[in-house]
Amino acid sequence: MQIAKDFLILRGIKADGRVSHALERKPLKVATLLDEEQFNRNGHGLLHNRTVFLEDQMHDWAWENGRFRYFSRVAGEADVLIVYELGDVYFCPQCGGKKESLDNQCPSCGHVPGA
Repeated sequence: MQIAKDFLILRGIKADGRVSHALERKPLKVATLLDEEQFNRNGHGLLHNRTVFLEDQMHDWAWENGRFRYFSRVAGEADVLIVYELGDVYFCPQCGGKKESLDNQCPSCGHVPGA
């Protein structure tokens, strides 16, 4: 699962490509925030159609010269998640415990991938 490590939330943004907002850095990802409580509870996990709706650059948003435009069709007005840095969280297929990588032995149940 991807998690947002460096992000900000723009509140109440109207989906209108004619309107731009000052944004110093270019986003890595942009998402419409669907369930902020669950997003915070799961450590800022980007769960498409559950915590966020991941938007497509060029189709739903644009950034140029410090100006951000949001024109998604998901909502007329929304809280928009701007992601600058991502991290990955891995889970054991046996017990669901968190792991450092897909290749590591699970610290919770001892499962070894490929064994």
